[in-house]
Amino acid sequence: MRLSDYKGEEALDVLADIIEPLTIILTDKEIQDLSKEKAAPIKYVKPALKNHKSEVIGILARLENKPVKEFEKEITIFTLPKLVLEFINDPEVQSLFRSQGQVTPLASSGSAMENTEAKEN
Repeated sequence: MRLSDYKGEEALDVLADIIEPLTIILTDKEIQDLSKEKAAPIKYVKPALKNHKSEVIGILARLENKPVKEFEKEITIFTLPKLVLEFINDPEVQSLFRSQGQVTPLASSGSAMENTEAKEN
C-alpha cells in the first residue's frame, strides 16, 4: 500500500508509526549529501537499505499493515524491490525527498527583530 493511500485518522496513525524511522533515514549524512546534489529519488535507496535496514523494514511492514516479525519472514530479494520502488515512486514520498534538505536548520542572515525601514527626518 502506498503512503498516499492512507486518509484521515488512519493516515495519522501511519505517520505516527513511521515518522521516527523516516526521520532517522532522512537525517543520514549520505542521504543529506544526495539531497544537496538534488539526486533522483532512486539514488536514496542504496544508502537507506545499507545503513537503515531495520527502519526500512519497519516502514514497509507498517505500510503493508503487518507486524515486523511476520513481514521479515515474507520478504525476499524478489518481493522487496517491488515494495521499495512502490514506496519511493509514491508522489507523496518523492515530495519528502525533494524538500527533506530543509531538515537541517538554516543559518539566519540577521536579527529577526531588526528594523530595516528608513527613519523619517
